[in-house]
Amino acid sequence: MKKIGEVNAKSLEFHFYRGDFEKWVAEVLEDKELAEEIKNLKNLKPVEDSLRDQLYLIVSKRFEKLKVQ
Repeated sequence: MKKIGEVNAKSLEFHFYRGDFEKWVAEVLEDKELAEEIKNLKNLKPVEDSLRDQLYLIVSKRFEKLKVQ
């Protein structure tokens, strides 16, 4: 989550729209639910700070949910 706030916005966009994040989350972290939420975010077509904020929100909510379990 920390890195989402640190990475260049254009780099986030590049990897987000290529599907790199959802693929990494699904295959490496094996979290299909989070991968699907990231994939669904594409429908909103966020860019720059909006993408950063939305991505952070999705990841932090998932983190909190998993922390409770």
